[in-house]
Amino acid sequence: MIAKTIAAIIGGGLVSISIMLNLNYLLPLDIDTRLFVGLLLAFPLWIATMVWCYSSTGGVQAWKRCIYLLCCSATINTYFVVAG
Repeated sequence: MIAKTIAAIIGGGLVSISIMLNLNYLLPLDIDTRLFVGLLLAFPLWIATMVWCYSSTGGVQAWKRCIYLLCCSATINTYFVVAG
């Protein structure tokens, strides 16, 4: 249970931040509105990632889920940084 908790807290936080960076690049709004949307959506997204980690069978599977999501999101972030 402690392995799933650590994966949920650390991995879920990183996933939440990375997905919010994706939304920051994708939303066609002013910067202050994008930051406000990111502020409002980051915590519920982190909670959803935590629930997804806790629903896994063990700590290794929870980390695999977080790492998979983080790699996908980081790849998209890298594309936006390099292309833009």
